[in-house]
This record gives sequence, structure tokens and C-alpha cells, in this order.
Amino acid sequence: MKRPAVLLALGLLILTAVLLLYRIIGLGYPVLPASTGQAFHFKFDGHIKSDGGDTTLSVALPSERPGLIISEEYFGSGSLSFNLFRKESGRYGVWIGQTGRDGEIVSYRAMILMRSPGTAKPKSPVLEKYPPLTNKDEQTAAEKITERLKLLPLPERIETILKLMEDSGSRPPELTFFKFMEGRYSQSTLLLTLFRAALIPARVVDGVRLTEGIVTKPLTWIEAWNGQTWEGLSIDGKETLKDQATLLALTVDGTPVVHVAGGKINDTRWDINRQIVGQWRHNYEHISRSERFLDRWSLFRLPTEFQQTFRILLLVPIGALLICILRNIIGFPTFGIFMPVLMALSFRNTGLIYGLSIFAGVILVGYAARRFLDRLRLLLVPRMSVLLTLVIVCFTLLALFGNKFGLRQVMAVGLLPFVILVMTIERFFVVVEEHGIRTALQTSAGSAAVAFITYLIISSETLQLTFFIYPELLLSIGALQILIGRYTGYRLSELFRFREFRDPS
Repeated sequence: MKRPAVLLALGLLILTAVLLLYRIIGLGYPVLPASTGQAFHFKFDGHIKSDGGDTTLSVALPSERPGLIISEEYFGSGSLSFNLFRKESGRYGVWIGQTGRDGEIVSYRAMILMRSPGTAKPKSPVLEKYPPLTNKDEQTAAEKITERLKLLPLPERIETILKLMEDSGSRPPELTFFKFMEGRYSQSTLLLTLFRAALIPARVVDGVRLTEGIVTKPLTWIEAWNGQTWEGLSIDGKETLKDQATLLALTVDGTPVVHVAGGKINDTRWDINRQIVGQWRHNYEHISRSERFLDRWSLFRLPTEFQQTFRILLLVPIGALLICILRNIIGFPTFGIFMPVLMALSFRNTGLIYGLSIFAGVILVGYAARRFLDRLRLLLVPRMSVLLTLVIVCFTLLALFGNKFGLRQVMAVGLLPFVILVMTIERFFVVVEEHGIRTALQTSAGSAAVAFITYLIISSETLQLTFFIYPELLLSIGALQILIGRYTGYRLSELFRFREFRDPS
């Protein structure tokens, strides 16, 4: 092979690998895009009743973050008016109005899609102030206890403070401090004071766990910043919470998850159910919200009616690559170069069995007509026009036949590439005249086999999704086509064809 072709192919393969790694590692794309994804159906219900005037109900709602997508939101408000507010701490749904005698049921529904967060790192938080209840002397005492921790990395500081909380201090200064503080403040306030003194960003969080079940009140925990991400801790600071990926924060600034004014709310509950969804939806929801450069130019940004077309078109080069391998490496005989690919595309509408049957029937009818036209000694263009008319007549009759007997696949024959069929009929006639009926049938069988294999490829949901998400894979297909194009060795069929010339020894 000449070096320019090899270098070009190698460059295309390297570019493909770079783009794939960036999407997977940098943007959090799935390694196996066709696998099913995990989602949760999130529901909140509450019964609210007014005290006589207008009632205001505020409920904290899930917010999107890296690795978590909110879709299909529904708000049920009954006779109350509803508004959605966004703050730095999260999102809140607010219902306002006067309920009837029996009250009103308010509800919220959403689908929460889970995916890899990629390499996007959360923004480093600002160090908050000391808890408002503590005074200056208590803050100074906490700083003395944690002075030696400030030189340690953040994860080690957190671990050390958790050990202090567990044994309430082992040295006299620590023991005195803990006894004094525990008598006046809650464990969470004590823990937040120590974190602030050790220069560790920390916050109180209210939320729920994304696990199947029903809860009637939110979970409260503390999050401490370890330099990379928020680490969930129990409210008393004596343990690190397990399965932190399932923690869904609703409020992070001390605001109640549910707050009502001018009335009362009963029977609050959060109902969470696990769902399994396809990756088509997962990736659409993720990419349509992303502002990354490659995501903005993703095929998922196309209108929905055009996406279906490109799902198929992106696999046509694989069919072309298959033809290159079968013709140039193996030695498969086919009519034309791309006729099998076009036939495979049409088989998606007619079905494989009907498509192959129609293909064979039209070829045989066309061949008989071509032999008759040969006696008329027509010129090439008029002869091809007559064959084209004959093919259209055959398609029309098949459509009428399919309508009569309820065979929708047969009515889809109009999608077959009739111009290619006309050329195939002419080519079939020439092969019969020059090489005999056996060779013509072998070539027809080879074309049908290639169309069959190509049909299986372009019908694969896995390949459709993979190339739709990673269209740069077409560059690697092009690289393989270039390499095959420079191959000048023996075809596998020639090894069998010229087997008699082998050295007997």
C-alpha cells in the first residue's frame, strides 16, 4: 500500500478515537449507548386546606445537576394557582389560593433520568459563615481545636472531625469544648461549627433518596466539600452516608422542603418508582439541554421528523464497506456497486421476505420482456424506457394485489429503487448472453445475499443509536474503505477458482 493512503486512514482512525474519548470521558456519553438506562418516576402529593383565607404552599422540587435530568414534569393544582420559582438553592413550586371545604390535592410528577456525570466538576463553593446561634468565643474555641487540621487536605480534615464527633474529643480542651457545646446546641450545629473553623465548606441538606418506596417526610443530612464533590454525612456527623449517588437534594439553605402559610397540609408523601428507559430518550434529554460545542451540533438537535431518516442514512456507509469487503476481498459477484444497499433500504418498508420475492419476480419478468425487446432491435434509451414502464406497471399491479388481499408490505413496492431494477434487468440479460444463465443466477444470488446482510445491519437498533450519537465513527468507516481500496492481493474466491494451479507437492 502507498504511504499517503495509509497515513490518511491512520489519521482518520486517530481523529475518531480522540472524538470518542472526548465524548465519553469529557461529556459523559455512554460507552455502550444502546444499553437501557435507569430512571425514577418522582411523585409528590399533599392535601392542603385553608384556614379561611388564601393559602400559600411552597414545595421544593428536584433540580438538574451533572448526571441527573428532569423531564416530563406535571403540576396538579386543582382550583389553586401555580407558579414555579428558581433560586440559587433550587426550584420551588408555589400553590396559592383558597381551597374548598374539603381542601385540595396538590401534586407534582416528573421523570428523573440518571446518567454518567462525565468529567464536569462542580464549582468550588464559597465558605459559609458560622451558624448564626454561635457566639464569638465559641467560634474562637472551635478554631483553636481545629488549628492543626488546616494544613491537611480537605478529605483528611473531614475524616478527623468525624472522629472527634464520634468520641467527643480525647484531650481536655476538646472534651471541655464538646461538653459545653453539646449542652447548648444540636449535633448538626456543632458539626457545622467545627467544619467552618477548619475552613471546610459545609451545609445542611433536605431531600429524599432515589430508591423505590414511599416516604412521608424528607431526609436531612449534612454535606461537606472534600475538594472534588459534596460528601454526605449523617446529621449527627458520626458516619458517612452510603449510596450517596441516590441522595436527591431538594433544599440546601435551610429552607423547609414543604412550607404552608394560611392553612395546613396533611398526608404529604413522596412516591418514587424505578423505571427502565431506552438510551434514545436518555441521550436526547441530555444532549438537548447541553451547551457544549459537540452537543450543540449533535444530530439530536435536528427536528424529530428528520432524525429517523438520518438514523438509517448513517448506516449506509457500513453497507458500502460491506460491499467493498465482499467484492474486493472475498470476490462476491453483484449487479452494480450500490444496488444491494439501495435494495436493503427498500426492504425496511416491504420486509425482507416480500422484498426479496418482489426483487426476484420483477427481474424474471423483466428478463422475459428484455428478450422480446431484443427482437425489436430498439435503441438503448427507448429500450430502457420501455423496461422502466414495465417495472412501474408491475409495481402498480402488485399494489392493487396487496390492497385486495390486505398485504401492506406488497403495497410498499413503490419504495423499491425501480430505476436500479431497470439497470439490473439489463445487466442480468447481458450476463446471460455473455456468460450463461448459471453465472447470471450466481450474480443475482450474490446481490440478494449482500442486500440481505446490509438489511440486517441497517435494521440494528444498536448500530443506529451508536452512529447517531457518535457520527464520527463514519471517519473510521472511511479509513477502512481507503485501506481496502489499496488492496491488490488475491480474492478469497480466486484461491478456490485457481486451486488446480497449486503446486501438487
